Amino acid sequence: MNDKILEEINKLVKENSLIKTNITEVNLYKTTTFLPRTPLTYDFCLVFVLQGKKIGYISNKRFEYDCKNYLVVPATLPFECETYASKEEPYTCILININKDIMYEVISFISNEKSKNCKSVQTAVFQDKVTQDLENSIYRLVKILQSKEESAILGNSILREIFYRIAIGENAHFLHKMFLENKMESKITRTLKIIHNKYNEHLDIPTLAKEENMSVSSFHSHFKKVTTLSPLQYIKKIRLNKAKDLLTRNNLQVNETAYAIGYESSSQFSKDFKSYYGYPPKEAKASFNLSLSQG
Repeated sequence: MNDKILEEINKLVKENSLIKTNITEVNLYKTTTFLPRTPLTYDFCLVFVLQGKKIGYISNKRFEYDCKNYLVVPATLPFECETYASKEEPYTCILININKDIMYEVISFISNEKSKNCKSVQTAVFQDKVTQDLENSIYRLVKILQSKEESAILGNSILREIFYRIAIGENAHFLHKMFLENKMESKITRTLKIIHNKYNEHLDIPTLAKEENMSVSSFHSHFKKVTTLSPLQYIKKIRLNKAKDLLTRNNLQVNETAYAIGYESSSQFSKDFKSYYGYPPKEAKASFNLSLSQG
Protein backbone atom coordinates (compact mmCIF):
# COMPACT_ATOMS: atom_id res chain seq x y z
CA MET A 1 0.00 0.00 0.00
CA ASN A 2 1.34 3.44 -0.82
CA ASP A 3 2.05 6.35 1.51
CA LYS A 4 -0.94 8.35 0.23
CA ILE A 5 -3.34 5.77 1.68
CA LEU A 6 -1.55 5.73 5.05
CA GLU A 7 -1.62 9.53 5.15
CA GLU A 8 -5.40 9.54 4.67
CA ILE A 9 -5.92 6.79 7.25
CA ASN A 10 -3.90 8.71 9.83
CA LYS A 11 -6.45 11.51 9.55
CA LEU A 12 -9.13 9.08 10.70
CA VAL A 13 -7.56 6.86 13.36
CA LYS A 14 -5.42 7.78 16.35
CA GLU A 15 -2.80 5.55 17.92
CA ASN A 16 -3.94 2.44 19.76
CA SER A 17 -7.57 2.33 18.76
CA LEU A 18 -10.17 0.42 16.79
CA ILE A 19 -12.73 2.72 15.24
CA LYS A 20 -15.93 2.26 13.29
CA THR A 21 -16.27 4.36 10.17
CA ASN A 22 -19.05 5.97 8.15
CA ILE A 23 -19.37 2.69 6.20
CA THR A 24 -20.79 -0.03 8.46
CA GLU A 25 -18.63 -2.81 7.02
CA VAL A 26 -15.36 -0.90 7.46
CA ASN A 27 -13.27 -0.55 10.64
CA LEU A 28 -9.81 0.93 11.14
CA TYR A 29 -7.23 -0.29 13.64
CA LYS A 30 -3.88 1.03 14.83
CA THR A 31 -1.51 -0.08 17.58
CA THR A 32 2.07 0.84 18.49
CA THR A 33 2.56 -2.25 20.66
CA PHE A 34 3.99 -5.61 19.64
CA LEU A 35 1.42 -8.27 20.51
CA PRO A 36 2.66 -11.85 20.94
CA ARG A 37 0.84 -14.83 19.46
CA THR A 38 -2.72 -14.59 20.80
CA PRO A 39 -5.93 -16.51 19.99
CA LEU A 40 -8.78 -14.62 18.32
CA THR A 41 -11.63 -15.26 15.89
CA TYR A 42 -11.90 -13.79 12.40
CA ASP A 43 -15.38 -13.75 10.92
CA PHE A 44 -15.95 -13.30 7.16
CA CYS A 45 -13.60 -10.38 6.61
CA LEU A 46 -10.76 -8.82 4.61
CA VAL A 47 -7.62 -7.45 6.28
CA PHE A 48 -5.58 -4.81 4.45
CA VAL A 49 -2.37 -3.87 6.26
CA LEU A 50 -1.05 -0.37 5.59
CA GLN A 51 1.91 -0.44 7.96
CA GLY A 52 3.60 -3.07 10.12
CA LYS A 53 2.65 -6.70 9.68
CA LYS A 54 0.79 -9.61 11.21
CA ILE A 55 1.50 -13.32 11.21
CA GLY A 56 -1.53 -15.55 11.53
CA TYR A 57 -1.50 -19.21 12.46
CA ILE A 58 -4.19 -21.80 12.00
CA SER A 59 -2.95 -25.25 12.99
CA ASN A 60 0.29 -25.81 11.04
CA LYS A 61 -0.44 -23.12 8.43
CA ARG A 62 1.20 -19.70 8.62
CA PHE A 63 -0.02 -16.51 6.93
CA GLU A 64 2.04 -13.32 6.81
CA TYR A 65 0.10 -10.27 5.74
CA ASP A 66 1.56 -6.82 5.27
CA CYS A 67 1.31 -3.87 2.88
CA LYS A 68 1.94 -6.18 -0.10
CA ASN A 69 -0.35 -9.10 0.86
CA TYR A 70 -3.92 -8.97 2.14
CA LEU A 71 -5.79 -11.65 4.06
CA VAL A 72 -9.23 -13.05 3.16
CA VAL A 73 -11.24 -15.01 5.76
CA PRO A 74 -14.53 -16.05 4.08
CA ALA A 75 -15.72 -18.09 7.09
CA THR A 76 -15.73 -17.98 10.89
CA LEU A 77 -12.29 -19.23 11.94
CA PRO A 78 -10.32 -19.32 15.20
CA PHE A 79 -6.86 -17.88 14.57
CA GLU A 80 -3.72 -17.13 16.51
CA CYS A 81 -2.08 -13.85 15.56
CA GLU A 82 1.22 -12.09 16.22
CA THR A 83 1.27 -8.33 15.60
CA TYR A 84 4.46 -6.47 14.71
CA ALA A 85 4.25 -2.79 15.65
CA SER A 86 6.27 0.01 17.25
CA LYS A 87 6.04 3.73 18.02
CA GLU A 88 8.07 4.40 14.88
CA GLU A 89 6.00 2.03 12.72
CA PRO A 90 2.52 1.41 14.15
CA TYR A 91 0.57 -1.56 12.88
CA THR A 92 -2.25 0.03 10.88
CA CYS A 93 -4.94 -1.83 8.98
CA ILE A 94 -8.37 -1.67 7.37
CA LEU A 95 -10.81 -4.41 8.39
CA ILE A 96 -13.71 -4.94 6.00
CA ASN A 97 -16.58 -7.26 6.85
CA ILE A 98 -17.59 -9.07 3.67
CA ASN A 99 -21.15 -8.17 2.69
CA LYS A 100 -22.44 -11.51 1.42
CA ASP A 101 -25.14 -10.00 -0.80
CA ILE A 102 -22.67 -7.75 -2.62
CA MET A 103 -20.04 -10.50 -2.90
CA TYR A 104 -22.61 -12.96 -4.27
CA GLU A 105 -23.69 -10.39 -6.84
CA VAL A 106 -20.07 -9.83 -7.86
CA ILE A 107 -19.18 -13.51 -8.15
CA SER A 108 -22.35 -14.32 -10.08
CA PHE A 109 -21.09 -12.05 -12.89
CA ILE A 110 -17.57 -13.47 -13.00
CA SER A 111 -16.44 -16.34 -15.21
CA ASN A 112 -15.98 -19.29 -12.88
CA GLU A 113 -13.32 -21.12 -14.89
CA LYS A 114 -10.75 -20.70 -12.14
CA SER A 115 -12.88 -22.39 -9.48
CA LYS A 116 -14.05 -25.08 -11.92
CA ASN A 117 -10.45 -25.97 -12.68
CA CYS A 118 -9.64 -26.24 -8.98
CA LYS A 119 -11.10 -29.63 -8.07
CA SER A 120 -9.89 -30.14 -4.50
CA VAL A 121 -11.45 -28.62 -1.41
CA GLN A 122 -9.55 -25.50 -0.36
CA THR A 123 -8.60 -24.10 3.04
CA ALA A 124 -11.01 -21.27 3.78
CA VAL A 125 -8.47 -18.58 4.66
CA PHE A 126 -6.08 -17.34 2.01
CA GLN A 127 -3.84 -14.40 1.20
CA ASP A 128 -3.26 -12.64 -2.09
CA LYS A 129 -1.07 -9.90 -3.51
CA VAL A 130 -2.16 -6.26 -3.50
CA THR A 131 -2.48 -5.20 -7.14
CA GLN A 132 -2.29 -1.63 -8.40
CA ASP A 133 -6.00 -1.72 -9.25
CA LEU A 134 -6.86 -2.86 -5.72
CA GLU A 135 -4.59 -0.22 -4.22
CA ASN A 136 -6.42 2.43 -6.24
CA SER A 137 -9.76 1.13 -4.95
CA ILE A 138 -8.54 1.22 -1.35
CA TYR A 139 -7.39 4.83 -1.80
CA ARG A 140 -10.84 5.82 -3.05
CA LEU A 141 -12.36 4.03 -0.05
CA VAL A 142 -10.33 5.95 2.53
CA LYS A 143 -11.14 9.25 0.81
CA ILE A 144 -14.86 8.43 0.88
CA LEU A 145 -14.67 7.47 4.58
CA GLN A 146 -13.91 11.08 5.50
CA SER A 147 -17.39 12.20 4.47
CA LYS A 148 -20.61 10.83 5.94
CA GLU A 149 -22.49 11.93 2.83
CA GLU A 150 -20.07 10.29 0.38
CA SER A 151 -19.96 7.14 2.51
CA ALA A 152 -23.76 6.86 2.46
CA ILE A 153 -24.05 7.47 -1.29
CA LEU A 154 -20.91 5.75 -2.60
CA GLY A 155 -20.18 3.16 0.10
CA ASN A 156 -21.77 0.12 -1.54
CA SER A 157 -20.28 0.91 -4.92
CA ILE A 158 -16.73 1.13 -3.58
CA LEU A 159 -17.23 -2.09 -1.60
CA ARG A 160 -18.48 -3.78 -4.78
CA GLU A 161 -15.35 -2.57 -6.58
CA ILE A 162 -13.06 -3.91 -3.82
CA PHE A 163 -14.91 -7.24 -3.63
CA TYR A 164 -14.53 -7.60 -7.39
CA ARG A 165 -10.76 -7.08 -7.12
CA ILE A 166 -10.67 -9.74 -4.39
CA ALA A 167 -12.84 -12.18 -6.37
CA ILE A 168 -10.53 -12.08 -9.41
CA GLY A 169 -7.44 -12.58 -7.23
CA GLU A 170 -5.05 -15.41 -7.99
CA ASN A 171 -5.98 -17.44 -4.88
CA ALA A 172 -9.73 -16.73 -4.68
CA HIS A 173 -10.86 -20.31 -5.47
CA PHE A 174 -12.52 -20.90 -2.11
CA LEU A 175 -14.42 -17.63 -2.30
CA HIS A 176 -16.03 -18.70 -5.56
CA LYS A 177 -16.87 -22.20 -4.41
CA MET A 178 -18.49 -21.16 -1.14
CA PHE A 179 -21.20 -19.30 -3.08
CA LEU A 180 -22.09 -22.42 -5.09
CA GLU A 181 -24.77 -24.21 -3.07
CA ASN A 182 -23.69 -27.81 -3.65
CA LYS A 183 -19.93 -27.37 -3.34
CA MET A 184 -18.24 -28.87 -0.29
CA GLU A 185 -16.77 -25.49 0.63
CA SER A 186 -20.25 -23.99 0.72
CA LYS A 187 -21.59 -26.82 2.87
CA ILE A 188 -18.80 -26.56 5.42
CA THR A 189 -19.10 -22.76 5.52
CA ARG A 190 -22.80 -23.09 6.41
CA THR A 191 -21.87 -25.52 9.18
CA LEU A 192 -19.28 -23.11 10.57
CA LYS A 193 -21.97 -20.43 10.85
CA ILE A 194 -24.28 -22.83 12.68
CA ILE A 195 -21.52 -23.65 15.18
CA HIS A 196 -20.69 -19.97 15.59
CA ASN A 197 -24.33 -19.14 16.35
CA LYS A 198 -25.10 -22.20 18.52
CA TYR A 199 -21.75 -22.75 20.25
CA ASN A 200 -23.43 -22.98 23.67
CA GLU A 201 -25.77 -25.80 22.62
CA HIS A 202 -25.11 -29.52 22.33
CA LEU A 203 -23.66 -29.92 18.84
CA ASP A 204 -23.90 -33.43 17.47
CA ILE A 205 -21.46 -34.11 14.63
CA PRO A 206 -23.60 -36.76 12.85
CA THR A 207 -26.54 -34.34 12.89
CA LEU A 208 -24.43 -31.50 11.46
CA ALA A 209 -23.22 -33.84 8.70
CA LYS A 210 -26.75 -35.03 7.94
CA GLU A 211 -28.02 -31.46 7.56
CA GLU A 212 -25.63 -31.07 4.61
CA ASN A 213 -26.37 -34.53 3.18
CA MET A 214 -22.87 -35.74 3.97
CA SER A 215 -21.60 -38.92 5.58
CA VAL A 216 -19.80 -38.44 8.90
CA SER A 217 -16.46 -39.53 7.41
CA SER A 218 -16.80 -37.18 4.43
CA PHE A 219 -17.90 -34.37 6.74
CA HIS A 220 -14.84 -34.84 8.98
CA SER A 221 -12.50 -34.96 5.99
CA HIS A 222 -13.79 -31.84 4.27
CA PHE A 223 -14.23 -29.93 7.53
CA LYS A 224 -10.55 -30.43 8.33
CA LYS A 225 -9.44 -29.41 4.84
CA VAL A 226 -11.39 -26.16 5.07
CA THR A 227 -10.53 -25.23 8.68
CA THR A 228 -7.39 -27.37 9.36
CA LEU A 229 -9.25 -28.48 12.52
CA SER A 230 -11.49 -31.41 13.38
CA PRO A 231 -15.12 -30.43 14.14
CA LEU A 232 -14.58 -30.99 17.89
CA GLN A 233 -11.37 -28.91 17.90
CA TYR A 234 -13.18 -26.13 16.04
CA ILE A 235 -16.13 -26.15 18.48
CA LYS A 236 -13.77 -26.00 21.47
CA LYS A 237 -11.81 -23.03 20.08
CA ILE A 238 -14.96 -21.09 19.21
CA ARG A 239 -16.30 -21.69 22.75
CA LEU A 240 -13.03 -20.58 24.38
CA ASN A 241 -12.91 -17.41 22.27
CA LYS A 242 -16.48 -16.64 23.35
CA ALA A 243 -15.52 -17.38 26.95
CA LYS A 244 -12.76 -14.79 26.89
CA ASP A 245 -15.23 -12.15 25.69
CA LEU A 246 -17.67 -13.04 28.48
CA LEU A 247 -14.98 -12.94 31.15
CA THR A 248 -13.42 -9.66 30.02
CA ARG A 249 -16.39 -7.67 28.74
CA ASN A 250 -19.39 -9.07 30.64
CA ASN A 251 -17.64 -9.68 33.98
CA LEU A 252 -19.07 -13.18 34.39
CA GLN A 253 -17.66 -15.55 37.00
CA VAL A 254 -15.69 -18.60 35.84
CA ASN A 255 -18.43 -21.13 36.59
CA GLU A 256 -21.09 -18.89 34.97
CA THR A 257 -18.94 -18.58 31.87
CA ALA A 258 -18.33 -22.33 31.64
CA TYR A 259 -22.04 -23.11 31.57
CA ALA A 260 -22.83 -20.14 29.30
CA ILE A 261 -20.59 -21.54 26.54
CA GLY A 262 -21.81 -25.11 26.79
CA TYR A 263 -19.38 -26.77 29.22
CA GLU A 264 -20.85 -29.18 31.76
CA SER A 265 -17.76 -29.03 33.99
CA SER A 266 -16.29 -25.78 35.31
CA SER A 267 -12.99 -27.50 36.15
CA GLN A 268 -12.66 -28.90 32.60
CA PHE A 269 -13.39 -25.46 31.22
CA SER A 270 -10.65 -23.92 33.40
CA LYS A 271 -8.18 -26.57 32.27
CA ASP A 272 -8.98 -26.05 28.57
CA PHE A 273 -8.92 -22.25 28.92
CA LYS A 274 -5.48 -22.23 30.55
CA SER A 275 -4.12 -24.65 27.94
CA TYR A 276 -5.38 -22.38 25.14
CA TYR A 277 -4.55 -18.91 26.51
CA GLY A 278 -1.65 -19.66 28.85
CA TYR A 279 -3.37 -18.26 31.96
CA PRO A 280 -6.43 -19.36 34.02
CA PRO A 281 -9.85 -17.83 33.29
CA LYS A 282 -9.87 -15.96 36.59
CA GLU A 283 -6.94 -13.87 35.25
CA ALA A 284 -8.61 -13.06 31.93
CA LYS A 285 -9.87 -9.64 33.03
CA ALA A 286 -6.44 -8.57 34.33
CA SER A 287 -4.76 -9.80 31.14
CA PHE A 288 -7.28 -7.90 29.02
CA ASN A 289 -6.78 -4.67 30.98
CA LEU A 290 -2.99 -5.03 30.72
CA SER A 291 -3.19 -5.42 26.93
CA LEU A 292 -5.36 -2.28 26.75
CA SER A 293 -2.89 -0.27 28.82
CA GLN A 294 0.01 -1.47 26.69
CA GLY A 295 -1.85 -1.05 23.38
